[in-house]
Amino acid sequence: MSDSPGARLRALLKRPGCIVAPGVADGLAARLVAMGGFDAVYMTGFGTSITRLGMPDVGLLTATEMIDNASRIAEASNLPVIADADTGYGNPINTRRTIRDYEKAGVAGVHIEDQSWPKRCGHLAGKKVIPTTEMVAKIKAACDARRDPDFVIIARTDAVAAVGGGLDEAIRRAKAYAKAGADMIFPEFPNSDLAMPKRFAEEVHKEFPGLPLYFNYSSNLKWFESGATFDDVAAIGFNMMHVSLAGLRTSMQAMFDYAADLKKRGAVAEIEYEKKLLNHPMGSCNEFAGFPKIKALEEKYLTPDELKKKYQ
Repeated sequence: MSDSPGARLRALLKRPGCIVAPGVADGLAARLVAMGGFDAVYMTGFGTSITRLGMPDVGLLTATEMIDNASRIAEASNLPVIADADTGYGNPINTRRTIRDYEKAGVAGVHIEDQSWPKRCGHLAGKKVIPTTEMVAKIKAACDARRDPDFVIIARTDAVAAVGGGLDEAIRRAKAYAKAGADMIFPEFPNSDLAMPKRFAEEVHKEFPGLPLYFNYSSNLKWFESGATFDDVAAIGFNMMHVSLAGLRTSMQAMFDYAADLKKRGAVAEIEYEKKLLNHPMGSCNEFAGFPKIKALEEKYLTPDELKKKYQ
């Protein structure tokens, strides 16, 4: 039995319930998610763009930058990683290389969306989608390109909120993408309650029973206001979800609050913060970073004289 990242993800998908993958933008956050006990992690394009560039998710990152980031997240977490692959970065021929490079990066799967380039974050207004036939060709190319048959190809449709789109159009596209060979379908539902995704799942499963569906549990006040839980999402027919800005928002808030306090109170703010860390799992940055493991490796490979000079 294969132990590839894709195979590990497919094994998770066979479990009851809905897999939750917190969104991260770097190796640090990926390690924290793994320490938190999650089974999978998601590389957010929004988070990668604002973390690496300090700019919004409007197609400014290149495929090379995204793939490099995905490889670091996969290595740091040792979890199955679902990575944002935007639109595949071109036509079906470009998409083939995109899939090969993401697979070599060590992720379990990617989602490719049917937006026109330059794309926009799925929860932003002003999105446009390409013709269904063009997206179908990309999905076929993606499936043909993977070397590991377990590598997961997720087809994302932004048709619900795109110019000239809507729920019926998203359902029609989802069925076409499933026929083209997509392993999972990911519909974006900005500003929607759970009634819309519920109908989506029902309609798609009429023709494709058991087809895994993917959900974005982020940036939607209607879900939060209604108290929709992860179990509720699973109950309406979705098998996996991410909270795409999980790592980004928490780190942004914490860093801003600390910086503002440090500016205001100076050393007092830092002293009080250090006290809070004393009994926290993140209290020792050196241990978390892995310096004890490095020292153990040095003891294995360096000579006694070299060690003595380092640690005398």
